[in-house]
Amino acid sequence: MDSLDIVDTMPHYSMRGMEHTIIDLFAGAGGLTTGFHLAGFRSLCAIEVSSKALATYKHNYPNTKIINQDIRRVNPSELRSHLGLKKEELTALIGGPPCQGFSRNVPADYRYLNDSRNQLYRTFLEFVDEFKPLYVVIENVPEILKAYNGVVSHEITERLETQGYKVSSTSLNAANFGIPQTRSRAFFIASLEKQIEFPAPTHFGEIRGDRRNQKNFSQLTLFPPEMSPVITVKDAIGDLPPLEAGQKYDAEDYPFPPETLYQAMLRYESTKLVNHVARALSPIQMARVQSLKEGQDARDLSPELSPKKHYSGAYGRLYWDKPARTITTWVFHPGSGRFFHPTQNRTITIREAARLHSYPDSFHFVGTYTDMASQIGESVPPLLAKAIATKIIQEH
Repeated sequence: MDSLDIVDTMPHYSMRGMEHTIIDLFAGAGGLTTGFHLAGFRSLCAIEVSSKALATYKHNYPNTKIINQDIRRVNPSELRSHLGLKKEELTALIGGPPCQGFSRNVPADYRYLNDSRNQLYRTFLEFVDEFKPLYVVIENVPEILKAYNGVVSHEITERLETQGYKVSSTSLNAANFGIPQTRSRAFFIASLEKQIEFPAPTHFGEIRGDRRNQKNFSQLTLFPPEMSPVITVKDAIGDLPPLEAGQKYDAEDYPFPPETLYQAMLRYESTKLVNHVARALSPIQMARVQSLKEGQDARDLSPELSPKKHYSGAYGRLYWDKPARTITTWVFHPGSGRFFHPTQNRTITIREAARLHSYPDSFHFVGTYTDMASQIGESVPPLLAKAIATKIIQEH
């Protein structure tokens, strides 16, 4: 913090004796926090520079202490004092430092080691040094593990080991953990007690292949069943009411019962359906989607409708029987990926994107359509975070 002025409005309280607590750095809208909450953790504090993302976070976690500030201006020692925490009292410090400087989505000419966006992991490590949590979880793009000849990955590991942690790192694909999206993320897990092994995949099969529907969900649980086929787009959003482009679902009730275990699981404790809004399309976008069948994309458009340049999968319809590709911050724009609904003439809604990202229906997004799209695209799939959090609790 610049000084105490940032936290003076926070009540001085102690969390001593509370089990399974987290502080979320670079919290965004709360993807990591949500996964850890589903596993039984409680969030004490969230730090995030984006006020728009924090508006969603605070809406869903009103009891968490919020710091809307550039983390480089937050003093870790002052924060620990105000939270009333001793060293080694916090269960886990979690967060995903901004990854633009590593991501392959950024052209190579614009990626370099000294990019300021590549240095925020060091700020994260300063908080580790101050709080000395029992566990540390750092999330990032898979490229961080090998970027710049592994310099960053090695530094993170060595600095954590110097502080007494035993460190594991790997890349996980969300589709292997019950999430209907082929999103890969890198994770570092550090423990003061013993080496933590990463959770084993729970869902198997061809990530782009077909699978049977799961219709027996009488034994509802927040944990996806072990050794299950991958979850598909239809498994995730097939129960949501149809919409036309530009239409909003105002009724808020669920007009159809859940058809799969995944749908029933994400409806758990949800009393209303919100954020189910279809963005309006331009005339050319509508003409393109109307000419495409399920699974088709820009490569299947006629010459008069085909864009001069396009990304792989651009203007693509999702497949019903396969997981979605990575949901990005540009999920609202059909020219930026496979974001058209499989059969309806529109892009997917915020609620559908949230379902594909594994956010529970009880998690509500706030802001403009593009704000909410960014909040989803920049976050960790909650069920992937939950798998890691559950593993920590099992080992704790």
